[in-house]
Amino acid sequence: GTSIESLDVYPNPSRDIFNVSFTSKEAQDLEVRVINVVGKVVYTEEFNQFDGTYIKSISLENCPRAVYFLEINTLRGIINKKIVLQ
Repeated sequence: GTSIESLDVYPNPSRDIFNVSFTSKEAQDLEVRVINVVGKVVYTEEFNQFDGTYIKSISLENCPRAVYFLEINTLRGIINKKIVLQ
């Protein structure tokens, strides 16, 4: 039900940097966040009326080795993807 396509997170697992890419099919407000297992936001980025392809390298090199969740909030819903920092 979301208007996000082709979500890819690589490498996963990673030692420090995750590459995130997706395509927004329509102009929409987005929030991209990385959250740890206790719910603390360790990375966040917001967009107003984003349309097109998103490609970003997100560094978690200063974060403890653990499981995190990539969360993309759209007006149509939330997309979650588990990422592992090892």
